[in-house]
Amino acid sequence: MNIKLISGVVIAGLAVSYVGGKLYMTDKIEKQLDAKIIEMQPMVDVKYGDLSVEPNTQKIQLHNVVLTPADGSAKPITINEITVNELDTTAEFPTALDLALNGISISIDDIEPQTAAQLKELGYSEDMLISLSTKYTYVNNVMDLQFGLSAQDIGKMEYSLNLANFEFDPEQPVALLFAYPNFQLNAAEFTYTDNSFVERLFKQEAQTSDISVEELKQRISDQINTLLAADIENENNKLSDEQIKLAGNATEAFIKFINDPKSITISVNPEQAVTLGEITQQQNDPAKLISLLNMAFKA
Repeated sequence: MNIKLISGVVIAGLAVSYVGGKLYMTDKIEKQLDAKIIEMQPMVDVKYGDLSVEPNTQKIQLHNVVLTPADGSAKPITINEITVNELDTTAEFPTALDLALNGISISIDDIEPQTAAQLKELGYSEDMLISLSTKYTYVNNVMDLQFGLSAQDIGKMEYSLNLANFEFDPEQPVALLFAYPNFQLNAAEFTYTDNSFVERLFKQEAQTSDISVEELKQRISDQINTLLAADIENENNKLSDEQIKLAGNATEAFIKFINDPKSITISVNPEQAVTLGEITQQQNDPAKLISLLNMAFKA
């Protein structure tokens, strides 16, 4: 028998089964989604365009989503695309989630008035286009979380952290408010990437102070160095050489970012797990907090 013919039949069969599986999964998810939308209708009306489900990866994609408050209290919010790469539906509190919302369009006039006014002063006048993503795994009371938030022409923030002793009871979510001091921080990282927002702030402040942007940046840099020197000379602090070195690295990174605001990363890698309660106790002593968390800075 012709090998090419056999190969063609096999490929065609796989294609048909893939498309058939995709259509079946899409229909199944669509029914579940529509049922959830009906439950939400007293609060918000949800409409969407295309829905697709990948049968192999179970990735779900929704396009052209429109959220409208049922009471008409705000303008509709549109989302270009919602992607669910992973979602554990077997547990009451999902043990895994990988979700991204891209192209969330929000009118500046719908933002809190004071914030909206500040944004307009910085030259932002059109609708804001925001994207956010969240990904986590929750196993044996360990939460490994990644979160991203970006706004077009403003900037992007990315967080990641690993928390142990994170006990969550879906029936008593308020208990988290009292349990958080006992959460153990194993590692964390924060990165901010600027996309004109910081430069606009500098320009606005320089105009207000009637100086150049370069002079403003130098003033801020001098102030940071002065604060570091005062912290080192404070006899009550009694900082070790290692603490002074870490604080100096932080100062150097922040000054570098001020002079060339592209991105800055703060990473936390304590030698042993630190509870959030211990962190809170040192929050008013930056040098000791940097040492406690073994923080590193990069710009």
